[in-house]
Amino acid sequence: MMEFLLPATTIGFVVGFRHAFEPDHLAAVTTLATREEAWTRAARLGVVWGVGHTVSIGVVATLLIVIGVGIPERFFATAELGVAVLLVVLGAWTLLLEGRRKNSVSSVAVRTATGALGFGVVHGLAGSGAVIVLLIAASSRVFVQAGYLAAFGVGTVLGMSIASLMAGAATGLASRRSEQTARWIRIGAAVLSIVVGLLLGAEVLGDA
Repeated sequence: MMEFLLPATTIGFVVGFRHAFEPDHLAAVTTLATREEAWTRAARLGVVWGVGHTVSIGVVATLLIVIGVGIPERFFATAELGVAVLLVVLGAWTLLLEGRRKNSVSSVAVRTATGALGFGVVHGLAGSGAVIVLLIAASSRVFVQAGYLAAFGVGTVLGMSIASLMAGAATGLASRRSEQTARWIRIGAAVLSIVVGLLLGAEVLGDA
């Protein structure tokens, strides 16, 4: 059993870790993490994002592989378009928050954690099609596929935690030197989120 499981889990972890650093993932988690000045809270956002991402992929995998429910290809394209819209909304909302940040610091943390979970779930739905193909390619054995998916999830969570930790640390260090610098980092991340969302939306609509 181990001769099948070990290679699958190793590949799953590496693919999941790399998957975390795709541009649309980074745009979302970086924009969210720059709202946090504590490193631990920023890293926790990556964990929340990764858990939401893995759960949604696990649900789709169960429907497709275990239960055998057919999911149309258009579903994944629609989910990806949803990611694009959410990235634009996230960037715009972050810019709006900057205008009233001093009066909303206590509520930002709650919305940020919820946003990270929501983005993780939607990103998981959008990318689940490609992951399912890899699951099927890994093995026809369900226990190997489950091991691959679990390792993929761990790699994704670790990757997103590192990305969000770095974003939060950069903002935290900048705020200690100059709040204005930290503010520009948050604004830059928000603008990046909008740009990535628009590019992703254009790509999805162009392929439709």
